[in-house]
Order: sequence, then C-alpha cells, then structure tokens
Amino acid sequence: MGAKNETLADVIVVGGGVIGTAIAYALARQGIACLLLEGGTLGRGASEASAGIVSPPSSSAIPAERLELARRSFQAYPWLVAAVQEDSGLDADYRQWGELLVAETEDEVASLRELAAWQASAGFESEWVDGKAAREIEPLLPEGILGALLADEGGSLVVQRLVRALALAAVKRGARVVERAPVTGFEVEGERASAVRTPQGRYAAGQVVLAAGAWTGQLAGQLGRPLPTFPVKGQMTLVAGGMTMLRHILGRADGAGYLVPRTDGLVWAGSTKERGEWDTRVTPAGIARCLWLVERLAPELLEGELLSTGAGLRPGTPDDEPVIGPLPGYRNVWIAAGHYRTGVQLAPATADLVVQGILSGAPDPLLAPFSPHRFDQAP
Repeated sequence: MGAKNETLADVIVVGGGVIGTAIAYALARQGIACLLLEGGTLGRGASEASAGIVSPPSSSAIPAERLELARRSFQAYPWLVAAVQEDSGLDADYRQWGELLVAETEDEVASLRELAAWQASAGFESEWVDGKAAREIEPLLPEGILGALLADEGGSLVVQRLVRALALAAVKRGARVVERAPVTGFEVEGERASAVRTPQGRYAAGQVVLAAGAWTGQLAGQLGRPLPTFPVKGQMTLVAGGMTMLRHILGRADGAGYLVPRTDGLVWAGSTKERGEWDTRVTPAGIARCLWLVERLAPELLEGELLSTGAGLRPGTPDDEPVIGPLPGYRNVWIAAGHYRTGVQLAPATADLVVQGILSGAPDPLLAPFSPHRFDQAP
C-alpha cells in the first residue's frame, strides 16, 4: 500500500477507521477510482476504543433517521462481512451472540421493558426476560439481577480486523490505500477542493470525503469551515476467563459499559467516556472502571487473567449525533464523522448513503438531521 508523488483519484477518502474504509469499499464496489489516505496506520483512533458491537439502538430517544440508519446497517452486516471476507480473505470474527442489557433496580426494569417494546416495534428481535431466565441464558450473570432485555440478533466483531479487511477488499477491487500520509493542506479552486497535500505527495481529487474521526473538524478548518468534532477517550481491558466462557454480550441498563465475548474466548470490558481527552494513556482509574463493569455483570471473570489494556479516541459532537453530508461552501467535499459510540453500528448505511450522494450530487433526505450545516455559523 504505497504512494506516488502525485496521483489523480475520482474520490479521495481521508481517514482509515471503520467509516473511511467502509466508504472506500463501497466506492470500489461501484467501480469508482478511490484513494484512501490514513495519517497513521489503519484501525487506530476510535477503533481502539470499540468492542465492535453490532446491536439494536439502546435508546429510543434518537431521531427517526438515525434509527433507520441503524436498521439498514444491522440488516447489512451479515452480507457485508461475508462479502468483505470473500474479497479480502480476512475474517472479521463477526458473530451474533445475542445481547443482554441488565436491570439491577426496579427503575431499570421499567426502562428496559419500554426499550424492549420499542425495539420490537422497530423490527428488531427483542424481548424482556426475568432474572431467572436471564441467568439460564447467561450463567455468568450475578444472582441479584432483576431481568434483562434480550436482543437475540445482537452481535460483535473485531474492529481492527474489519478495518483491515475492508481496506484490503477495496484494494482488491481497484482502490489505493496510503498509510502514514497525514493531510498537511488542501488546494482550493473556487468551491472545490482540487487536491490534498501530504508528506507522501500531492493527490488531485474529483471528490473528497473527510472521515478522520475526531480530527475531521480540524481538517474542515483547513478548508475554512471548522466543525466541532472532538475526542471522547475510551479505555478498555481484555480479559481471559480460562474455562469460564461468556456466551452473550452483556450491557448495563444505563449504557455505562459492556462485556463483549470474542470468538477466541476472550472478553472485552469497557469502556470509559472521557470527553475532550486527546491523550491515549491508560490510567488506573480507567482500568478500575472497566473491572467494576466485570464485577457488576460477570463477577466470575474476575478470577481470570487481565491480558491487556488500551485506549482510543471516539469522535464526538456537541449533540452526540454524527456529521454526514456535504461541507458548506464546497461542491465536492463530504463529511462522514462524529459517530461517537455508533461508528461500527452505523458504518454500512453511512458508507452507502455517502456513495449515493456522491453519485447523485445531492444528499439523501435521510441525512438531513446530520448535515454539517447545523453547525454553520455563517449569516
């Protein structure tokens, strides 16, 4: 995955996370000449703060349009991971384990019952189960729980593997990927970004997609249209339970964290939500929070082995909604960022809609609530 001093691409995608690589793969499937530029290495940043959960939305207080993005992505994942594996030869370790959101108080019982009804009405296979049934489904749950919301189709994957697989699959279909190519500037002609400059070289572009996670707002600022994306640091731990195997994704009713099994028998525990933190240091407080989740959701795993710790930066926005759509003031620049904790959950639909918008010349009305225009301070 190298670079030339100068090249021309129909579309340049800036950012090698799950959103950027999903867009590159969607473009390549359409036969569009695509160049993916990643400032570091693929799958860093937000991917390192993600356990790769693919499940129904865990809150009914979301725009109808985001629900539709989630539904489309959720339905697309079995096909997408199969297609990517066929094209790349890499396995993203996707599995539909089923997900249990756990209630420890009567208030949580009421809220999760309502959420189960809402998810079911939205077309997801979700139901409420009492404490006894939940522990039969997942024996590692503690005795004190009152019940859980069961989403049978909830699944997970290993995000870094998916990102590498998407990038390789895009390359197999004609895309180019250049790593360690941070954007140092743009060339602008009128209402168009005509080229992207990096230490690796100058790249002329027909269209540009900024999908660089928390850094996207800064890149848009280089085009005179800064956007308020910022990092939300997440710390995670990887636990080996020995002979104690977690069978389902477990989550707290308040959304404070999850335990996520992997196909190799290991379990992700996390993650923290530290808004505005640019550093990726792993702290004792962060790891204590992750281990507290283990204690609350599957205490037997505390007798296992703590294998590794890590941290990544999710892309946040002031309203916690993604930013997807054309950049104000430009005819050929798209934004796809700010997904916060839903990057994996929304990646397939985001990619499809961005590509459709590029091809048609206009964003789908479904993207209206996520338009960058909502942050435009121009009179």
